Amino acid sequence: MNTMTIVLFDDERFILKALQRTINRIYPVADVITVTELNEFWSILNKNKTIDLVISDYLMPHINGLDVLERCLTENPYPVRALLTGDSSLTSKMRQSNVVHMYLAKPFSKDNLILLFENVADLKALPFSDTMRRKLGSMPSFPVYPLLLKELNNLINSCDYDLANVAEVVAKEPIIVAKLLQLANSAYLGFTSETSSIEEAVSRLGTTILLSISASLLIAQNSQSCLSASEHEQHLSQATHYASCVKKFAQHIKMSQKEQALLFSVALLSFVGKLIKLEGEEKSDLSAEEPLPEHCISYLHISAYVMKLWGYSSQVCSLIINSSELQASDNKLGNVLFIVQQKLFYKESNEALITFCQQHEVDSSIYEAIGTFDW
Repeated sequence: MNTMTIVLFDDERFILKALQRTINRIYPVADVITVTELNEFWSILNKNKTIDLVISDYLMPHINGLDVLERCLTENPYPVRALLTGDSSLTSKMRQSNVVHMYLAKPFSKDNLILLFENVADLKALPFSDTMRRKLGSMPSFPVYPLLLKELNNLINSCDYDLANVAEVVAKEPIIVAKLLQLANSAYLGFTSETSSIEEAVSRLGTTILLSISASLLIAQNSQSCLSASEHEQHLSQATHYASCVKKFAQHIKMSQKEQALLFSVALLSFVGKLIKLEGEEKSDLSAEEPLPEHCISYLHISAYVMKLWGYSSQVCSLIINSSELQASDNKLGNVLFIVQQKLFYKESNEALITFCQQHEVDSSIYEAIGTFDW
């Protein structure tokens, strides 16, 4: 269990003490600082630039918790920002440029607190420098966690669900249904018979792929204001093609179904950061990026940061971050992502890729398959 520093801000001392006791009980290694005065709060944040987590109450007599967390963007963007609220529908009312990473409902839920602390601890363990963390934390366009995605995650993570339950939730969002059916009928992915059933589509693709499709499409919907319809479709098609090619190449080298699904998800989720970056930057070709100086953040860093705060596994986030580099010979998953990227986005020749893999002592079964795969 990793240590972390948590700052709690609320005008009610009783609430602070209750939350502090709860945190100390379920995460005893946490250093918890309680604050009731705004000036003291800013003083603490300015003195300690690597505080891990800030939890602020929403409704206070003289200030709004949203305004507090928004000011954190300039005062100290390093910490994860959580809002404590009694309004369970608050996430649907948030301003467009969201400043809240996670919401905590009153009364405190032990499970929600545990999930929050685990995500913060995992985020701390990812290979982000302090400078990167502050840049990532200062993004004004951090996406709101979609309620439908949260509902799907909660359902799939429970032990009591079937495909009919999942299909019922998915059916609420036509764009997800359309993409699921498209992929479930794709001959490229090896499906020979057609289906118009959402249940069968979920069964064919699996819940891991379903969740990644849902996450990418729901984030893409939020970015429509900065993209034309044709650009929007182009980026989604590019992401889906990349993920499908990764899955097919993984199948070609005889990886397990579970590994294929994982790689599809990582490939698709890696594009999340590209869409988020477009909200604050000029439109550019997303098929490739120039090498970045040290401490600069790429779309991969953004993708991993957002996915970790949404509760995706550290394995998924690490694969996203490292997918643009050839890894050690035993990192078969990451090397598949790298090879497909190089072929699709950088148009590397088979010969050049094979030579590069040999120089890095990559498993021969991977680079030998480059020449036999139908790109």
